[in-house]
Amino acid sequence: MNTNKIITKETVVIDTPPDRETLLKMDYDTLKENTLKLNVSREEIDITDEDKGKIFMINECLRIRPPFPQLVKPVIIGIEHDVEKMRKKITGKYVKHVCEQNGKYSHSEITTESYYENLQRADIDCREKENLLKSIKDEVSVLNLDEYKTKKSIMKFACDNGKSNVEKRRRAEALQRHLLDNNYGRHRITTYDISIY
Repeated sequence: MNTNKIITKETVVIDTPPDRETLLKMDYDTLKENTLKLNVSREEIDITDEDKGKIFMINECLRIRPPFPQLVKPVIIGIEHDVEKMRKKITGKYVKHVCEQNGKYSHSEITTESYYENLQRADIDCREKENLLKSIKDEVSVLNLDEYKTKKSIMKFACDNGKSNVEKRRRAEALQRHLLDNNYGRHRITTYDISIY
């Protein structure tokens, strides 16, 4: 089982909706305004007996927005692959809300943590694809685009290399994108064109 290694830890107090005590201290009009903001209909609130109305509004406020911070999902901020050991290190940010013994919110702990998972074949394939696309982009970025205005020159760049048809297509697409970004024209190059080159 994977255990998380804590890298950083910070304690904060997050603003929370009012608790029962705070709501009880509000006057009728302030409580009504607070309840209406929570999309409780005016018809439900307008109770003739003001005391009963206040109890109803307090219970509705606590039901809709309990005096506790909203749960925050973990956020992944980094992934490192170790192909030799066939594992990946995942780093994420986590928020944990801490309560006092009486169940009242106390504070929140924001941690940056890392843990390891086994690498899957899909992870390796995805990484290889990312590396390939970056390498093609780097290669394309230093080309003299004036030499690649024709379909023939683009096809030569994409296909004269003994690579797979998929890679040839990616090379053609990357070059065409770069040409477009620099206000050069675009040529129609199909999978068929690449396969018969």
